[in-house]
Amino acid sequence: MKINLKILSIPPYISTAWKNVISLHLEDRNGMPLLVIGLLNGSTIEVPNLDQSIIEATFSAHQKYLEQESGASTPQKDPVYPPISFGGLADDPSALMNLPLQFGLEGANMLQHNQEASDSPDLPHDMLEKIATLTKVIGLGNLDNLPKPEPHCNCMHCQIMREIHENEESHEEEAEEEVSDADLTFREWDIQKSGDNLYIVTNPLNAEEHYNVFLGSPVGCTCGEKNCEHICAVLNS
Repeated sequence: MKINLKILSIPPYISTAWKNVISLHLEDRNGMPLLVIGLLNGSTIEVPNLDQSIIEATFSAHQKYLEQESGASTPQKDPVYPPISFGGLADDPSALMNLPLQFGLEGANMLQHNQEASDSPDLPHDMLEKIATLTKVIGLGNLDNLPKPEPHCNCMHCQIMREIHENEESHEEEAEEEVSDADLTFREWDIQKSGDNLYIVTNPLNAEEHYNVFLGSPVGCTCGEKNCEHICAVLNS
């Protein structure tokens, strides 16, 4: 015999998981208690002559199983945050510190790491972007003056600091992107060799303007002019 939160086993009458049991009730059969077990498949199992302690243990285990399943099936709702307006904050930067109260995060402070709130739900991304933008507007956006977020922490402070640092670093990378020598060199003509002593000279600003230059004998260009800039461009390339 085994009765716990997963199994109901009373040989030789029944041995099954609680998920297969839909009901329990007790009947009186000739002055003796009869445990009647309703199963998911529609069948009924009758277990006679059980001690009162076993009957109580069976009902207790079934109750705990139902409570456990009820708790597991309750969906966890994502937190709903109220809309945020930055009109007043722009005029009164100190109001930025009251944002945690507006979003139901009592006792939180965006400028203080809070280890106890490390498992906080994610703040909406658009909210983080707005707060990061506002910190720059009111002069708090200098990375040297702002603490770094703690690794693996999701408190309000760390979420906001992480957003600010990532945005700033992204902007710095874009600003420091290397410019190639080719980008710094002004090209009046693009030159491509198309055969023996034959070149195609194209205007980089207008692909439809192109000429064929021949450096054989005699030297010539399809523009029809002698010693033209197209010939000079090929000779200087």
